[in-house]
Amino acid sequence: DSLPLVRSAKTMKMKQTLLAASFLLSYVTLKTHAFGIPGPATSLLMKRSPLRARRQRCSMRLNFSQEITVSPAEDDILPPDNDDDVESESNAADEKVTDLKRQLYQLAASYDRGFGATPKARNEADDIIQQLASLNPTDHSARGIDGDNGGLEEDVPLKAIWRMVWTSAFDVVSLGASPFAAPSAIYQDITSPPMAINIIDFIPRAQTFFPSSISPPSLLRAEVSTRASSRNGKSDRVGLIFEGLKLQPIELFGQKVDNLPPLSVDFTWPQTLVEQLADFVPGLESLGFGDGKVDADADAPGYFDVEYLDDELLIIQQQAPGGVFALVKVESCEP
Repeated sequence: DSLPLVRSAKTMKMKQTLLAASFLLSYVTLKTHAFGIPGPATSLLMKRSPLRARRQRCSMRLNFSQEITVSPAEDDILPPDNDDDVESESNAADEKVTDLKRQLYQLAASYDRGFGATPKARNEADDIIQQLASLNPTDHSARGIDGDNGGLEEDVPLKAIWRMVWTSAFDVVSLGASPFAAPSAIYQDITSPPMAINIIDFIPRAQTFFPSSISPPSLLRAEVSTRASSRNGKSDRVGLIFEGLKLQPIELFGQKVDNLPPLSVDFTWPQTLVEQLADFVPGLESLGFGDGKVDADADAPGYFDVEYLDDELLIIQQQAPGGVFALVKVESCEP
């Protein structure tokens, strides 16, 4: 019969213990000097519980005047970096770039790569390009363009074949005004630095109106060869020297004619002529005529600036009063 009484006493004692523990600490404050943020001295204050006050007239008070300083170098006690926030910001930037690209591609499709762009469309494209330029992921875009990278492709960010999807450059847009020929695909081939070849395919204007059964396809390819070089003090600027022009018929009324000899113009002929006559005319080389030397000065004429570059899209700004070009990376420039 005494067993229930014993259990009841034990239960009452346990309740009293839990109640005493619940009032044991009234507050705890802990502040440190971590990361250089000053704080008051650490203090711990424990007041007596009401139950213990009945048994003893005492209280316990602990003061810690010693400050706790956490050094940022002590990685084992520092809070971990918030990788989730960093990843979230990176994802937000990627999503913004993707959305800006989508808007640019939509404008390019709607306004024929800029050939039929209205002033409003050009302003919209300029705004998109400025936003992309602020998010450019590639530093020193012109590195290796001189061809002195030892053959390492990863050291030449511009090395690829690029096809134009948008432009505001007047010298290119004006090509669309011809009543006889219409510009087709436009490329920039930089697969063999320092050579950069601008390629423009032309088709008969009538070919854009009628099906191939009425107007058999014809194509003429124009290739402008330039020598690219980096510019001093401008890590994203590429200088250009024009070296030649080649007109190559590719197709005529549905028949392949790419075996015909091209019409070529060599812009370096003065240099070649000087080299041939130098042995017979003393002092001719000193005239500097057609010396073909690269001008590395940052603001020397003939250059473009890389505004944006990643593994898919290239945006360049021609030297004033030139315009802007947006190009996408492709595997081939075969007509």
